[in-house]
Amino acid sequence: MPPNGASLLGARTLKSRLRSLLVDTHVRHIAAPVHRGLVLAELLGVRLTDALSDEPQRLSPHECRRVTAIIKTFERPSQVERLLTSLRRLFPLIQVIVADDGRVSGHYSGARTIALPFNLGVSAGRRAALAAVETEYTWVLDDDFVLYRRTRLARAVAILDQCPRIDVLGGAVIDLPLGMKQASVDAIYPTRAAPVVPLGSLLGGVVVRDKVPNFFVARTDRLRLVDWDPKLKRLDHADFFTRARGVLVSTYDDEFRCLHAPTPFDRNYMKSRLDIEGDAALLHERYFA
Repeated sequence: MPPNGASLLGARTLKSRLRSLLVDTHVRHIAAPVHRGLVLAELLGVRLTDALSDEPQRLSPHECRRVTAIIKTFERPSQVERLLTSLRRLFPLIQVIVADDGRVSGHYSGARTIALPFNLGVSAGRRAALAAVETEYTWVLDDDFVLYRRTRLARAVAILDQCPRIDVLGGAVIDLPLGMKQASVDAIYPTRAAPVVPLGSLLGGVVVRDKVPNFFVARTDRLRLVDWDPKLKRLDHADFFTRARGVLVSTYDDEFRCLHAPTPFDRNYMKSRLDIEGDAALLHERYFA
């Protein structure tokens, strides 16, 4: 059952304040280089393991023409380049759209860049990127993800092909440097909408969920039925999947994975990322007032 408004939004606010405290204290000067070094070491280890792996990854040229990856970014060009490097290494023919609302929009090799007004927000950015997609499937990625041998995109596409009832196929997000897997199930906001397919059911060998991590492949035409609300600049995730209930069938596959290498010690980025009061007020009015 979804939590009440006070506990849900209160928890988000508390989490943000704690993260902000970490960023703003002298601890940052010690923790930041340690965190950065651990992440770099782990990514190097992953790259070496990938090189030794004979696990097939590549999609056929035909399959690549059916998928577009969309990436929303803000003030993190290095992270986008890192993601694109991993994407091109594994899936070199996939189309990529980067929606950038930084002060100076980057121009990324091998990707189409959509330059947006400064700090327009994640929802408006994803919405703009989705509007530009012309392929059957859309692959939603955050800019601080890294793809690796367990990013089994061919498997994800095959599941969608084999099971037309599935609209969204989400995967596991592995946080670095500790290698902890993000929760695959999290609460959505209160809604009277009933799931299209009972939660917990199996479709195509994967489980039906209300909500999956922000790492998923979806049918483009179905994704547009829900889209992202441009009024929400930061807290878009639970709102999207709340509005998707009764419209889309979302599923989760633990064999479809990516790595998550965030930047919690980037003060400029985190200052913007933690500016959630406007979103919290809007969500409270929408779901709990």
